Amino acid sequence: MELRKYEAIHILHPHLSEEELVATLAKFEDTVKNLGGSIEKTERQGKRKLVFRVKKIVDGNHTLVNLTLPSDKVKDLRAYCKISESTLRYFMVLKSA
Repeated sequence: MELRKYEAIHILHPHLSEEELVATLAKFEDTVKNLGGSIEKTERQGKRKLVFRVKKIVDGNHTLVNLTLPSDKVKDLRAYCKISESTLRYFMVLKSA
């Protein structure tokens, strides 16, 4: 299992309080660490208008995360993002070397 670098954009629910937002991001980081990965950088980009509505919501808290993760654990991280109630959308791409 090879460690690879990924870039993830996490769009979280706009109605989260600051404490809930920090807790959600901490849980995401813990999940990455439990899967054998590490977080290189987390950049909170704030609340932005979405290009299209998601679940009748027009805004979202955007976060850019650079992470390293074993290639066979990507499915598990995507499954976590999918079931998280705070997550509206997530995008994860492999960074080019």
